[in-house]
Amino acid sequence: MGGFGPLERAVMDVVWDAAEPVTVRAVTEAMEHRGLAYTTISTVLQKLYDKGWLRRERIGRVWFYRAAVGRTDYAARVMHEALHESGGTRTTLLRFVDAMSDEEARTLRDLLAEDSEDSRPDSGGDPGTDSGGDRP
Repeated sequence: MGGFGPLERAVMDVVWDAAEPVTVRAVTEAMEHRGLAYTTISTVLQKLYDKGWLRRERIGRVWFYRAAVGRTDYAARVMHEALHESGGTRTTLLRFVDAMSDEEARTLRDLLAEDSEDSRPDSGGDPGTDSGGDRP
């Protein structure tokens, strides 16, 4: 799927930030400070739809667009693509982790520990009891 160009990213930010599906006019108005034409926004929305990033529904004569992929899922896909395009997964991951803030590194450690705990076989306990905390 690839990453977004700057204009595509700005349009997606408007779509992601919207509480409900948006029209071309709504996006144009939200990006008024950029001085872009209605037709430019319409073209960008159409291209994002064609690439699979947006869903749309026609009501009357108007298209309503919503994100097909959430912002965090998009970021994860971009990171995954960059990792695989790097040619050196181990080195790339190491450099990525080295560049993390202390808080980001702590979050990563916590997530890895949770995943490790979830993948462990039951370590005793009574059969039929839930020993996995509040996770399903």
